[in-house]
Amino acid sequence: MPRMNTDHLDPDEETLRRMAKRRIVSAELEDFMRYLHSPWRIVWRNIVVGLARGLGAVFGATVIVGLAIWVLKIFVDVPLIGEYARDVRKRVSVIAEETRYSDDFQRVQSTLERIDLRMKERNELLRQLLEQQSK
Repeated sequence: MPRMNTDHLDPDEETLRRMAKRRIVSAELEDFMRYLHSPWRIVWRNIVVGLARGLGAVFGATVIVGLAIWVLKIFVDVPLIGEYARDVRKRVSVIAEETRYSDDFQRVQSTLERIDLRMKERNELLRQLLEQQSK
């Protein structure tokens, strides 16, 4: 951050500037401490950031593979390069087909279902314990 030349300020203005700067720093520190003391806020922010990064990576890879196939399609008809372009295009297409994520999504779904079932069981146990304690 560039430093301001404060030689022309009188002492009162300089004091006011220092006080304002301290208040700003104090407010930023207070916000940061509030953030650190809220684990759910940290978890939620990390989930959102992770989703954004994951979707960005998938989207970026899709665009790059698509562009690679398109460029190779252009070079298929070129006399000397065409044979190699066909081979590379075929390999890229096979890799793209093999990396479908449907089985990964099914595993994630089954894991989430197991977690949901366990949470329901624990909630039921907790409810029963609370009912016993209230009697």
